[in-house]
Amino acid sequence: MEEKKKPLIFWIIAGLIVLVSVLLAIMNWTETTINFIFFEVRGRLIFILIIFFFLGFFLGKLTSFFSTRKKKKKDEEAQVTFIESGKE
Repeated sequence: MEEKKKPLIFWIIAGLIVLVSVLLAIMNWTETTINFIFFEVRGRLIFILIIFFFLGFFLGKLTSFFSTRKKKKKDEEAQVTFIESGKE
């Protein structure tokens, strides 16, 4: 299988986002409070950004895993039905 390579512009934009996030976090080093619907988070902005970045990354990978798993199962069921009907 051939791996898909990300285009250069993707890495440039990703690097700029990281750079701006770090600069903003360093400029706002004081303790920050972020209020969500059900809870409140207090801490340094850089640490809050890192935690929520990894939380979002993990949830994205998790939903991607279940999505591809469901698609594979559907494809397998379609193949079994195709073979059982006698049309190979």
